[in-house]
Amino acid sequence: MFGHFKLIYPAPISEPIRSRDSNAYMLETLRNSGLNLKNDFGIGRKIWRVFSFTYNMLILPVSFPINYVIHLVEFPPELLLQSLQLCLNTWCFALKFFTLIIYTHRLELANKHFDELDEYCVKPAEKRKVRDMVAAITRLYLTFVVVYVLYATSTLLDGLLHQRVPYNTYYPFINWRVDRTQMYIQSFLEYFIVGYAIYVATATDSYPVIYVAALRTHILLLKDRIIYLGDPNNEGISDPSYMFKSLVDCIKAHRTMLNFCDAIQPIISGTIFAQFIICGSILGIIMINMVLFADQSTRFGIVTYVMAVLLQTFPLCFYCNAIVDDCNELADALFHSAWWVHDKRYQRTVIQFLQKLQQPMTFTAMNIFNINLATNINVAKFAFTVYAIASGMNLDQKLSIKE
Repeated sequence: MFGHFKLIYPAPISEPIRSRDSNAYMLETLRNSGLNLKNDFGIGRKIWRVFSFTYNMLILPVSFPINYVIHLVEFPPELLLQSLQLCLNTWCFALKFFTLIIYTHRLELANKHFDELDEYCVKPAEKRKVRDMVAAITRLYLTFVVVYVLYATSTLLDGLLHQRVPYNTYYPFINWRVDRTQMYIQSFLEYFIVGYAIYVATATDSYPVIYVAALRTHILLLKDRIIYLGDPNNEGISDPSYMFKSLVDCIKAHRTMLNFCDAIQPIISGTIFAQFIICGSILGIIMINMVLFADQSTRFGIVTYVMAVLLQTFPLCFYCNAIVDDCNELADALFHSAWWVHDKRYQRTVIQFLQKLQQPMTFTAMNIFNINLATNINVAKFAFTVYAIASGMNLDQKLSIKE
């Protein structure tokens, strides 16, 4: 399906590998979900796209509220909280999926910028770093897949152990509370149908960190090239035209990175904003459920769900934070590159480039706050706030009495 997972290992120099290969598995998942990335869909895939879009953006998000309206009095507290946390996540998933549908062309535009950046990777060491990056990011995406599948499977097993369905979505002709046969039917229906949405979510949740992590590798490669400009062992340091061309190539590579940020920023901005808001609420509900209601077996499924939720924000915040630090190091590297020993044209160009490098590449959520580790910590604080409010209201006692 994915080329036998060959991309999880660094390819040899003799094999053609590009930076865009780092998101190949993720894009294949999106293509299986109905996004026509290559404009090659036949009638069969177009019909499948209608079903996929309808389910992911309409049926799944609506099925939870419908179930609450019809069966709310039959929900025990732990099951209600478990369903509510998934309900919030499906609403955010629908928004992210819709955003990707609108901005599908920007994913290919970002990959074209990667192709331009690959042209500046001419040394064997740079090509090896690109191959290492492709393998590392591919393994990162597969980590998303493993964690999400682990959550789906553990939730199914926990549901069967406690004689209940795993996700509590609404099916009009099935009532799992009536008998065990209907419970098994709905459990496995949910595992495969909701599991399909979870499979698609591995792509909608991982695409920001996949693109940003690849960008960081090219920033580090650019820093190495800038450092080499002032290296006394640079073979062309005595050739003014060679040095000026090398400097211009660094400027062009940096300009391409800025274009890449402009291409990918609109996709990340809205989705990560919604993710931050929902993530704090979800983590708060998880803490309430784990501390106040869940038993030992249920807690394992909750832990895997926490891992999946944290994967949606923490890696992206980490890489965005690292990119800001790397951009500051770019300016430092250029300033210490012995530019003052070159001619006036070179010096003027360095000064202009230095001014541009002092503006780090940052990603924002709806232009309201920066995507970084500080924001991620604030999300965690919000989760503790939700839990503290619930504890102060004696929610566990009230729900137990109502039950």
